[in-house]
Parts: sequence; structure tokens; C-alpha cells
Amino acid sequence: MPMRERQIKFQKALNRIYERLNSIRLLQAVKGSLVMIIPVIMVGAFTIVLRSLPVPVYQTWLHSFADGAIDTFFGYIHQATFGILSLYMVVSLAFCYASKVQEMSGNYMGTIISSILAFFIFSGIFNEGADVLNLLGANGLFTAIISTLFANTLYFWLNKKIRIDIRIYTSGTDDVYFHMLRYILPILIIGVAATSLNLVFYALFGVQNFQDLYILGLSSLFQWAGRNFGSTLLYVFMVHFLWFFGIHGGNVLDSVWGGILDPGVELNAAAVAAGNMPTVIYSKAFLDIFVIMGGCGSTLCLLAAIFLFERKRGMRKLARFAAVPSLFNINELLLFGVPIVYNPIMLIPFFLTPIVNLLISTAAMKLGLVPVVAQPVEWTTPIFLGGYYATGSIAGSILQGVNLCVGVMIYRPFVRLMHRENARNSRARIGKLVELLQESEDTRVPVKLLEQEGDAGVVAKMLCDDLEGEVKSGRPCMYFQPQYNNENQCIGAEALLRWNHPVYGMVYPPLVIKLLEETELLTKAEMVILETVLKEMDRIKETYQDGVKISVNVTGVTVQMDEYEDFLRKMAERYPEHTSNIMIEITEQASLQIDEAFVARLTRVKEMGYRLAIDDFGMGNTSVKYLRSNVFDMIKLDGSLIQDIESNERSQGIVRNMVNMAQEFRIDILAEFVETKEQQELLEELDCHLYQGYLYSPAVPLEKFLE
Repeated sequence: MPMRERQIKFQKALNRIYERLNSIRLLQAVKGSLVMIIPVIMVGAFTIVLRSLPVPVYQTWLHSFADGAIDTFFGYIHQATFGILSLYMVVSLAFCYASKVQEMSGNYMGTIISSILAFFIFSGIFNEGADVLNLLGANGLFTAIISTLFANTLYFWLNKKIRIDIRIYTSGTDDVYFHMLRYILPILIIGVAATSLNLVFYALFGVQNFQDLYILGLSSLFQWAGRNFGSTLLYVFMVHFLWFFGIHGGNVLDSVWGGILDPGVELNAAAVAAGNMPTVIYSKAFLDIFVIMGGCGSTLCLLAAIFLFERKRGMRKLARFAAVPSLFNINELLLFGVPIVYNPIMLIPFFLTPIVNLLISTAAMKLGLVPVVAQPVEWTTPIFLGGYYATGSIAGSILQGVNLCVGVMIYRPFVRLMHRENARNSRARIGKLVELLQESEDTRVPVKLLEQEGDAGVVAKMLCDDLEGEVKSGRPCMYFQPQYNNENQCIGAEALLRWNHPVYGMVYPPLVIKLLEETELLTKAEMVILETVLKEMDRIKETYQDGVKISVNVTGVTVQMDEYEDFLRKMAERYPEHTSNIMIEITEQASLQIDEAFVARLTRVKEMGYRLAIDDFGMGNTSVKYLRSNVFDMIKLDGSLIQDIESNERSQGIVRNMVNMAQEFRIDILAEFVETKEQQELLEELDCHLYQGYLYSPAVPLEKFLE
């Protein structure tokens, strides 16, 4: 089988796995809950950064200024975030379970209360001697997940099996009161069930609660393995396994692994103090500094790979946003933004990179190339600084650099593979947006693309982000559709915005306009288009006669803005020799108010030297008002009249009447959508002598228009 064919087959297999994982609503709930508490995690992590910057002068100031008030202030924020992280997890997971798994909307208090109750019981938070802050913090995260899933599963099962209908109606009560009455029995049963399970754990294993049970299991495993390469490798694997499914592996395992790893640095420091050589390689600081740089998965390597090899603007923007946190080993933005969680494409480098880093770092220290870690270093210490402080040698920083380069090369092919897969999926989603837009055009029912749920809404927002960059660059992709007279002479062209996306190719033009409208960038885009045309007019005049007219489209809303009028005046002052070659073509006639103020505004525009045209001209009363205003130089016939003009006598009659009317008012008239010679000949018989359409040319890039 050829390599390319095997690659495609592999991509399809990965995509099926990805879709399967993301279709499991229970996993969706866990992932969604972690995404919801990202702000809490980020704020808590940054307080650690601010409290632990390894700068002696800063640390002295932090602890001495106002008797350490600033350090205390940061400490309060840390306790209010990381200190009760498990409680945040319970609330967010209860919400996500109800909305994603049970597809419930409305009152979530029953699920939240029952989840908190189960968590307090399973964690043993009220047991004598319990470390409350430790249990409410990151160390209780796994128990928070399990207890919430237990409570919610039982809660919704009880609601299906037991019909609770309490009818107490009194004056002054509301629906909330009746809901809370219905919660009493399920919450009571959940509390009894959780307590009973704790009694079972005590009878079987001698532990008082679920928290103690899982810690006992993990402690037994790692204590049996000891502090060596094998146990460290097992720890690294388990952390990343949990993270792949959206569970904070570090926080789950640190409660047991810390007791084995943390003494490593202390033993080395004691050896150094005694004048001996430190010998313990494996410690928590060793893993933080050399193995999981940037966070689990050594995502600092992924960040660098994105900057080096990713062309997609949205991914590069994510990388820029995540760069600063990643330098301090805070990587949730990457884990859920790329994403890595539940993403089989990133599974291999996510596991492989830290394992390779572990092998390289172990070998370097066993060979004596790099000193072992003998100084405690906070996990938020940036790369290179961390290596130096931990080992007391520049060799530590060099080792980090080597691991970074190796990790980048591991991530590189998977970043490219993910790029291709994301592009393929996004093209399909863009097709869905086009379908929605076309359906809206057919049914005349407005649609908001940015408000769409699911993948369609995500890709719409992604396109808008890329489109914003395109507009702000001031270098839009312009196509020109030529306009001809009955003597087959090109007399001008219509300048049209086209978007050749670097990843997805040419985007459906009406979709581009719709996205510009929803992001309120359309006016800016219209200004950029006009300025671009004016800049190219010298070249256009070299090819065509001086009287050539280039039409630029402007919506009815834009043309009535003072900002746009000021812009036209500015352009007229900058390019006075070209304004007479510009035809301002007004679209969206329904938004126009034909009054004295509007006519006065258009008159001022004409006085600047511009020409004016009205697009999609029909036979309504409003259209007649446009002609009576005596400010337009050209009207463009509604394309629907031209498309069936050969077979529709009514269309012929309408066109004939409009031509006569235009001649009476001394206004040029142009027919769009002229696709056949027969249409052109019939239009000529009707006294219409200006044409635009595929019969002559589609819209083409400027260089081809100038050939």
C-alpha cells in the first residue's frame, strides 16, 4: 500500500476515534466542567507565579513591604481558587452532567446540592482530624469527580423511578419553593447511599471514606515500586493518561506521589550540606523542570512547534495567547484549546515527549553530564531559569534546551497532521454555513451564523477571526468582473471582494459578506476596497481608456454614515485624478431613506467627483424615487429579470419600461447576469447597451483583468 494511502487511512481511523470519544456524553461533561473552571485555575496559578518568582530582590520586597501585605493578598486569592478547586469542580461538573448527559435545562440546584453532599461524605471532610483545606483543594479533585458522577447518576435515576409530586399551595410561594420540596427525598437517599458506601469501604479496607480508599490504593502501588526509573515512568504515564481524558492527573496523583518524590530534593540538599555528592535523581522538581516543561505533555515543545510549523491563523493566535502562561508551566489553554484532551492525533506526542525527556534527563544525570536536582524549585519557574536554579549549573539549562528541541521534533509531524485534519473538518463545517446562508436567502428568514451552536458556530467565529486579520491588513483579495458595451468594448468593471483562505481555499462570497456584517466589519472592508481600487487606478488606466469606470459596492447602511462620507472626501483629496473613475454602487436598497438629507449627502459625494449607481434596480415605487432624486448616474438591472428574459415576456416588458425611464432621466442602464448571446441580443433590441456577466468574463484577479 503506498505511503500516502496509508496516511489517509490512518487519518480516517484517528478521526473516527475522535468522533467516538466526543460522542460520549459522560466524557463531554467531564471535559466541559474542566473548561468551565479554567479561569479559576489560571488565576490561582498566576498567584503562585507572583508569589514564587525566583528573584531575591523581588522576594525580599514581597515579604517586607507593608509587613507582607501583598504576599498575604495573593495568598487570599490562591486560597479562594486552588484552595477550593474541588468545590468548583463539583459545581461545574454537576451543571455539565445535567445539561450534556441528561440534556436538562433550567433549575440545576437539585443536582448541585446532591453533588456537594456526596463530595463532603466521600472526602471525609467532617471526619475528626481531617485536613479540610487539603480536601477542598486540588488533592480532592478526583474524589470530586467520582462523587459528582455518583450523585448525579443516582439523582436522575431516582427522578425517573420515583414520582415526587408535593402539592402545597399557599399565598406568597413561588416555583422555586415547590422545586426545593421535590429535592428533599432524592438528596436524602443520595446522602444515605454515600454514607453506606463509606461504611462498606471501612468494613472491607479499613478506611473511612472514598478519598482514603483511592489514596491507599495509589500509595500502595507507588510505595511498592519505590523511587526509581520504573515508578517514575509509571507516574508520568498515569498523569498523562488521566489528562487525556480531561482529569487533572497531576493534582490527582500528587497527594500520594508527593510523599515519595518530595524527599528526593531534601536528601540531595542534605548530602550537599554534608559535603557529599547528591545521588537521588528522581524528585518532583526533576519532573517539573526537565520532563514536563510547560506542563503535562511538555506542551512548551508543542507551543514552539505551532509557532514554527503551523500556518493557521487561529492556532497561532491561540499559541500567542497561551505563550506567557506556558512559560510558567500553566498549559490549560493549550490542553483544551488545541485541543489535546480526547484528541487521538495528539495522543502519541503527548505521551511520547515527556517519556523521551525522562530518558534523556535520566541518562544525562547518570552519566554525570548534568548535576542532579539539589535545590527545591517552584513548578512555575520558567525554562532555563529552572534548570539553572535546580542544578546550580548552566548544564541544567542546556539539558532543558536539548529536551525542548527534541520535543519540538516529536510534535512537528503531528502538528502538521492535525493541521490537515482540522482543515478537512473545517471545510465540511464551512459547507454547512453556506447551506444555512442559502436556505436563509431562499426562505427570506434571517440567520445569525455567529449564534449557531456546535461546530458550525465555532467555524463561523474562526472564519471571522481570520477575516478580521485580512481586512485590517489593508490588502484584500480583489477580483474584477468586466463590463462591456454593445460594441464589445470594455468600459469598466465591478470590483468584488474575494477571500482565498490560505487553508480552506476560496470562500463562498455571500458568506464572506454575511460574516463581515455580523462582525460589524463590513464598513471597514468597503473602505479598504475603495482605497485599494484607487491605488491601482494608474495601472488600470494604462490598459484601458481614461474614461474607464470601476464600480465598488457599498451597503445602504454605510453610505448614510458620516464616517463614510468623511472617508470619501479624504480619498478624493488624496486621489483627485481618479475619483471620476469610481462608481459608488449602492446595494441593500431597503435600508435607504430617500429624503432630503439623503439626497443632499449623495449630492455632496457627486461634488467630490464620484459617480453613483444603484444595484438590483426594480420597478417598485421606491425605485422610481431613486430616479427622481436625480443623483444617480447608472442603474443596474435586477439579475432575476435577466436570467429568464428570453422566456418571460413580463420580464421583457419590465426591462423595456425601465430602459425608457432611464433614457428619460438620462441615466445609463446596465444588465447583470448576461450569460448567453441570445440574452445580449434581446437586451440590445430593448435598447439596453451595457452588459456584465459570464458571456464576457467571470470575476478575475486584477492581473488577468489587465492582460
